[in-house]
Amino acid sequence: MNNEAIVKVGGACTLVGVSAGLAGAAVGAVYGLGSQEIPLGNSTEILAFIQKGPAYLVREWLFLAYAVFVVGEGVGLYYLTRQARNIALWAFVAFSTGIFIGIVQDAASVAFVRQFPADYAAADAATRLALEPLARTVSATIGVQQAVANVLLGVGGVLYSVAILRTGVASKSFGMLGVVAAIASIFFGVVTAAAPHFSRFESPAEHSFGFVVLWDILAAIVMLGGRNGASVPESASVT
Repeated sequence: MNNEAIVKVGGACTLVGVSAGLAGAAVGAVYGLGSQEIPLGNSTEILAFIQKGPAYLVREWLFLAYAVFVVGEGVGLYYLTRQARNIALWAFVAFSTGIFIGIVQDAASVAFVRQFPADYAAADAATRLALEPLARTVSATIGVQQAVANVLLGVGGVLYSVAILRTGVASKSFGMLGVVAAIASIFFGVVTAAAPHFSRFESPAEHSFGFVVLWDILAAIVMLGGRNGASVPESASVT
């Protein structure tokens, strides 16, 4: 498979992943699931979570599908920008590490949403008191994973954007949007990591994540559009 084919496959994977992520967000909006974090602060929130368990499970599966397919985005962007040598390589390392952590986090979320409601519903009052702090600990752990993943993805996005701007394999506006999206991803990761201390920034951080989704969509279009690094000799370098 040549460079151009790899980039196009990466674009197709990105498009599928973004579609899954948007579908997950739509499920969350329709069923009123709130933010990406599962509310488990008290027994009332836990009972509300259990009542909407099937909707949460569908959403988390779709978010997991997003993370899995976006692996292709990282590979496609690397082959798109690899004329930039070390910049593209480090972008690929950061992006891939972030995606791997994100997949682990989303898989843990799916497992938790599948199992916890049944265990909690079947437990007696004393056992529920023990399960509630355990659920909050699991949720906090998933939140830390999400924060680290978003920061690493942001670092990877910045480096990919720099590589795009230096090589000219895509428009400058696309490269600059990548920088904005990367900053949004890092901001979201920092707010998530600092929760609940930065709770007042939670809503702006979640809204700014829309830039990441927009970048993903445009990255898919760029990679599927045929303008890619394969058209430039592999021996070319950027100084």
